[in-house]
Amino acid sequence: MAPLILYNHDASPPCCLVRIVADEIGVDLEKVHVVDIEKEMGTPERLQINPQRTIPALVDNGLNIAESRAIVTYLVSKYAKDDSLYPKDVQKRVLVDQRLFFDQDFYNRILNTMTPTFSGAPLSQSDVDKVNDGLDTLNRMLEGKQWLAGDKITVADYATTVSLAALEFNPKSGINPARHSNIAQWISRVEGSSAKVAENMKIYRKAIKTYIEDFKKQKSQK
Repeated sequence: MAPLILYNHDASPPCCLVRIVADEIGVDLEKVHVVDIEKEMGTPERLQINPQRTIPALVDNGLNIAESRAIVTYLVSKYAKDDSLYPKDVQKRVLVDQRLFFDQDFYNRILNTMTPTFSGAPLSQSDVDKVNDGLDTLNRMLEGKQWLAGDKITVADYATTVSLAALEFNPKSGINPARHSNIAQWISRVEGSSAKVAENMKIYRKAIKTYIEDFKKQKSQK
């Protein structure tokens, strides 16, 4: 079988999600490191792989898949030994899907507060308020629960945990998920659920810290 190829950057939260799930289900990935996403994913060959010109992008024996949430649900459905991370039962799976769709919107809100870190533009209070509103919602979702969807950890837990981790690198926003007790305890459970999850989160945090430092250094030299 041809190796699964992942177009990846270690500082990308969506790429981190794919790496976590692949490691958890025992799927080996051949990682292609992408530095300049717009340029490197904009070649004719790679536009065939992902017309959206984004990462992560996965190639599995000629099948091209973009969008991290689509990739991880595919990987579990095809390669996992059981369906605990993404249930086959429709009533269980729809809860995971709902949380994944919530995370997609929430991640976009988080990204909007991260942009000023790179652009130097002032941080919008409206954007901060939208993230805090998302945190309130997430805290309610976790009330009385160990996991986001059902009684076992799923891809939705990984996805939302990775999204939240980006907030650690924008302290000026004043957004702190740990102020919400349900969220703080849940993050600890997710990141402590396996050594592979912890290691991937460590790699991600180190990479994004380096990425931001390098960006600021390059900007100061201009």
